[in-house]
Amino acid sequence: MKKRILLLLTVFVMTLSLSGCGLFDTMLSLSEGQPTSFSSAYDLKSGKAYVWHHEGGSIEEDIKNGAGKDVFFTCITGDYNFKGTEMEDISMYPRSIWIDSGTDGLIPTVTSSDKLIYVSKTEVPESIIFERFADFGYTIGVSNMIQDAGGHYYIEYAVSDEEDYKYYLDLTSDASQLTDLEVVTKLYLDKVGEVKVDEESVSDGGTVLGLTKDKQYVCEFYTGTFYQDFLLTANIHSFGSMERFVSYDYEFMHSTFIVIEIPEYFTSGYYFINGVGLFRYVDDEDKEIYNGEAYDAAIDWNEPLIIYNEAGEVIYDPSNPDYFEEQMESDPGVSEEELTVTIEEVE
Repeated sequence: MKKRILLLLTVFVMTLSLSGCGLFDTMLSLSEGQPTSFSSAYDLKSGKAYVWHHEGGSIEEDIKNGAGKDVFFTCITGDYNFKGTEMEDISMYPRSIWIDSGTDGLIPTVTSSDKLIYVSKTEVPESIIFERFADFGYTIGVSNMIQDAGGHYYIEYAVSDEEDYKYYLDLTSDASQLTDLEVVTKLYLDKVGEVKVDEESVSDGGTVLGLTKDKQYVCEFYTGTFYQDFLLTANIHSFGSMERFVSYDYEFMHSTFIVIEIPEYFTSGYYFINGVGLFRYVDDEDKEIYNGEAYDAAIDWNEPLIIYNEAGEVIYDPSNPDYFEEQMESDPGVSEEELTVTIEEVE
């Protein structure tokens, strides 16, 4: 009898292996993955940010009586190129977040009906840092490309350091195979499939635009003048740092966490909260049209809040409520009306 059971089990495992998707794969994903949603505040981990979402519910009631279902959702990080400097304001390299297309659906959404919360067993944050990231959609795992004088695009592969490439490549994606190349200072990308890499097809974040989600493309790279073809997948949801705001507003909840207030001037976009995770904010104006998916091309996620003049100087920052007063103190001859007109001209 034991031999028969063993034989049946062996046949079962072989069948699963041949099918390419089986019990082992499922068990592996469950053992390696961490839960990202919770029903109880007491299951939340210290040092993490979460979004409370309970349609028709009350956060006070969920704390007191339990929700009976998952209502706390983790602000995930994905892969990013600024590990160890999450809270720093200045960086030598552009700051990027890469989240694969199988995971970006886990980015929690915050609306005016939800709550953003933070958990810590040891301290209350002195300030709340919101780093806003522009959404560049789905692309291959290459970001922050630089345009040369001739309009061609490259990444710094090994200019100041032999591992400069790690600030331009998502090393958890199939673009990691580019690290096997012979060391060059600059690695050029000329084509992705039939898409010519030029000013029209490259985003402000140095990513290739117009690619189909999860489609594979033959990518034409150049080490020096020698071409190198690589098959890469457009399965990376790419984000690039664009603005940074500081807030001090939160509320204790007689529980394990604080509720962080979303600044009233925020518009729809992606925000990295206190260096621990990313959330999607949908303002009331966009709430009715948002498709509820990981990506919505109908919404402008990248509308800037901070306004700069042609010299790159900040002329308006909504996080600074004393902006007009400070400007008029520095230049008493300028009125608030004149400052407003200047801002509207820049916009």
